[in-house]
Amino acid sequence: MSRKIITVYGATGNQGGSVVNSLLENKSGDFKIRGITRNPDSKKAKALAARGVEIVKADGLRRDQMLAAFQGTWAVFLNTNSVDPALHQPGGITESDHGKEVVDAAFEAGAEVLIYSGSASPAKITNGSITSAGMDEKYIVAEYAKAKGFKSAVNVGTGWYMENHFNPEVAVLLGGLPYTEDEDGYLTLTMPNWGGDNTIPFVSIGDDYGDIVHGGFSELATPEELVAAVQKASGKKSRFNEVKDWTTIETHGEPEIETVKNLFGFVQYTGGQFFGVPSDVAQSKKLKAAATTAKGRPASDGKLTTVEQFAKKALSA
Repeated sequence: MSRKIITVYGATGNQGGSVVNSLLENKSGDFKIRGITRNPDSKKAKALAARGVEIVKADGLRRDQMLAAFQGTWAVFLNTNSVDPALHQPGGITESDHGKEVVDAAFEAGAEVLIYSGSASPAKITNGSITSAGMDEKYIVAEYAKAKGFKSAVNVGTGWYMENHFNPEVAVLLGGLPYTEDEDGYLTLTMPNWGGDNTIPFVSIGDDYGDIVHGGFSELATPEELVAAVQKASGKKSRFNEVKDWTTIETHGEPEIETVKNLFGFVQYTGGQFFGVPSDVAQSKKLKAAATTAKGRPASDGKLTTVEQFAKKALSA
């Protein structure tokens, strides 16, 4: 019996790589993993090839290349890159235009299942009061995929990356925690409150997101709980400094920072509802357990990563 091909678009990225890593541990032998990348000669692509991934070179902006890359595919994981410079050219293609073209290619090639890393739409939920291009564009793609005619098309949102706070380039934009002390000697997290009860739907992309996709966001924690986790892991005094007005966040013209800024406005508007509904990790826990079972381990081993566990691992590396 031939194995079903699961094609991961952007296999060398954070999300795609997490999905590939999880699927490679599947013990059923039912699946063959194909990874699409623009640069098959990169270190990441070569490392995946060495682990048995079929690496295919294709540019997501070239329809002919995408059709060829998806041939024989049973299921597709797709994540469009909101900060790709090609999607921010005056008069050029938008992220939703690009996403629709990739969806079309997957469907035309015969894929039956599509999982898209999408989002809720701030513009839709707030009736236009708050927009966030990165989120709104992904929502359009997700809804388009659902209506396309696949046997199954699912929008699997990511939640708020734990990795955001342990990337030095991002950490400096959020006060410096957990790397740089402020003038008072504290590791400080500076960001607006989330809204509602202030619990953030955190997800470890590396540890959990691939398993959640494999099984079919995330752990809930407040900014104060994240700070406490960093203080415990680092042994340094840490604190949370709330930005009272999210509109004062300086974006320096960067689309990615603009998306984050508007995200804070959105979740404050909705009372902390990142997906437009109350956060609930029950389904994520089930999917994590299912993926763990598929890897040949007891479901009880499949638990979502907590912010304390992530901080300990990140700061001990």
